[in-house]
Amino acid sequence: MEGLLLRPVTGDDFAAARAVADDWFGHPVGLTMHRLFFEQLGPSGVFAARAAEPDRMAGVLLGLRSEAEPDLAYIHFHMVDPALRGTGVGRALYVAFGERMHARGCTRVRALAGPGNTGSRRFHEALGFTGTFRERYVGPGQDRIVFERALPVADAR
Repeated sequence: MEGLLLRPVTGDDFAAARAVADDWFGHPVGLTMHRLFFEQLGPSGVFAARAAEPDRMAGVLLGLRSEAEPDLAYIHFHMVDPALRGTGVGRALYVAFGERMHARGCTRVRALAGPGNTGSRRFHEALGFTGTFRERYVGPGQDRIVFERALPVADAR
């Protein structure tokens, strides 16, 4: 997306993200979004804002390089202002994160989505991710689709 500013996330971004998260996700996000994640994962994460409104969050992605699988970059969560979905903000977040992680030696990236989240499924598939359904992946009654693809993401279809 033209005119998009991207920078690392900081702990100070938590309040702005927390204020809109439930609305942007369409449901309460609970502790999947904790200040600790912004403070500790922030340097790997990506904050997006439009150049015309540099202090207003357009999207955010938090992720990390896996300690268990050092070649794996894991996206904990990402969210985009609903008014900007389909404009390339989400893709820009994934590309920037993928570039950072690829530079750190990661060769693949993983993200999760709920099976009923068709928007997320289409988004990941459009970026070249392959999804595998995993029953009870995050606990009883908590099925997920585990999406994975090779890095970098910039070469996505």
